[in-house]
Amino acid sequence: MKVLTEKDLPLDDNTVCTIGSFDGFHKGHVEILNLVKKRAKEKGFRSVVVTFDPHPKKFLNPENAPCLITDINTKIDLLSRKNIDYVYIIKFDKNFLKKTADQFLSFLVKKLGCRYIIVGYDWRFGYMKEGDIEYARKKAREFGFELEVVDPIKEDGERVSSTLIRSLLKEGKIKEASRYLGRDYCIKGKIVKGDGKGKDIGFPTINILPPKDLCLKKGVYAGYVSFNCDQHPAVINFGYRPTVDGKKLFIEAHLIEKDIKPESAYVRIFFKDYIRPEKKFEDLEQLSDQIKRDIEKAKKIVEVQV
Repeated sequence: MKVLTEKDLPLDDNTVCTIGSFDGFHKGHVEILNLVKKRAKEKGFRSVVVTFDPHPKKFLNPENAPCLITDINTKIDLLSRKNIDYVYIIKFDKNFLKKTADQFLSFLVKKLGCRYIIVGYDWRFGYMKEGDIEYARKKAREFGFELEVVDPIKEDGERVSSTLIRSLLKEGKIKEASRYLGRDYCIKGKIVKGDGKGKDIGFPTINILPPKDLCLKKGVYAGYVSFNCDQHPAVINFGYRPTVDGKKLFIEAHLIEKDIKPESAYVRIFFKDYIRPEKKFEDLEQLSDQIKRDIEKAKKIVEVQV
């Protein structure tokens, strides 16, 4: 998969395109992506995903913008595993906001070669959201593309949506969120150096800085850390580490089975289930005792042989 820049445009290929924020990369998004790949294969075209950074609502109304399910790095990582040919990330700013619906359609066709566009049922585009599905259908012949619209996906009678998944993650309902995602919830991040406190008390951790405004309840989780082409069971803490300093937000993962060092600078952290809220302990000894209990709970969740 290639992440396109302005230097790569216009594409010489005819493409099947989809456009959206894809925050969460849930079952509905995957349904669209699978259809994009299928249509591209049928037509002999290449596949393109057009997405945004930051999330449009983050730019338009930052105070009331939704929290993030997946940051741009995790999103690109998930897309790469779907074998999409190209990703184009639109910087959502004042310049882009001014584009009319016709200007945006022209960009898709002329710059990205979009001859076949697949979108969700609620697609809106252009200045002041002037463009919608019916508008795109009316303009399809003029601009030279075909349009296919995907209906919402339901799970247990509930419409799968990023809004629903955000609410579940904020409550620590990881299992439920993962069901609507169609995968274990994960974050990809660059390993950063911690203060060594975990190692001092016998529980060394792999640390990453989480994206800002992450939709996830603070606390301790059972899960996995993926690196070196393998998944390693772990106890994961997401929070401010109140017993240590309480100032900086971290995702810390302690490997349960053995202390293996990643060969890559990046890891994927998978969350399986919520164990307990974040808590400040009187001293490091109490924290150590609690981590031991957390590990035993995590072993049962991730089915590590005791």
